[in-house]
Formats: sequence, structure tokens, C-alpha cells
Amino acid sequence: MRVVCALILCLMSSCALFRGSARQSLVGEWRYVDPVQSCHYTFKGDGLFTGEVTHRAKLVSKFAGRWSVEGHTILYTYVSDALGRIPAGATDRDKLLSIQKDSFVIEAADGSQRRYSRIK
Repeated sequence: MRVVCALILCLMSSCALFRGSARQSLVGEWRYVDPVQSCHYTFKGDGLFTGEVTHRAKLVSKFAGRWSVEGHTILYTYVSDALGRIPAGATDRDKLLSIQKDSFVIEAADGSQRRYSRIK
């Protein structure tokens, strides 16, 4: 019975994290790195974000926009891309799988999963 209660409590607390404080938990600087690419995001508390993507150590995108969280989804609306790769007004979304103090995991539109680590 204790195990069942503990599981229910864990599930309730993880749902509360997504509902109440997912947005607040994501505010800060984050980095994802794999052997081919790296992504750096800064999510600001006022709903703005900046970021850049490198592919094979070459900068391919440096962007800015607005972000929000709805349910288990991070929504992005791009305002600019210094390298012209992403048009202003483009939108994107990532499925938010988990949030921890120093990391979060998303499922991208292509189905891949990425773990971002907090920096600074």
C-alpha cells in the first residue's frame, strides 16, 4: 500500500511541475550537444528567447523569438535569424518529456529526443 501511495504522489508531483512551474523551470541557459551538432538556448522570464545551432562545428543558425509552454509542449515563434535560415514568423514546437533542476528532455518534431543541460 505504501508503494502505491508513493507512486501516486510522484505522479501528482510530476504533473504539477508541468502545469504550474514548467515555464519558470525553463528560464535560463541550456545546451544540447551530440557528435554532430550543438544547440544553445536562453529562455527569458519575459517570454523571449535567443539561441544558436552549430553543425559540424559551424554556426548554421542564430535566432531570437518568443516562447511559451502549453501543457507538455514548448512553443516557439521566431522573430529573426541572423543567418537567414529561419524566416520571421516561423513557428516550432517540442514535446516536453521531463524537467529536472539541471536538465530537461524534449522530443523534437522528427521524433528524436534531446537532453538539454543547464549552463551557468
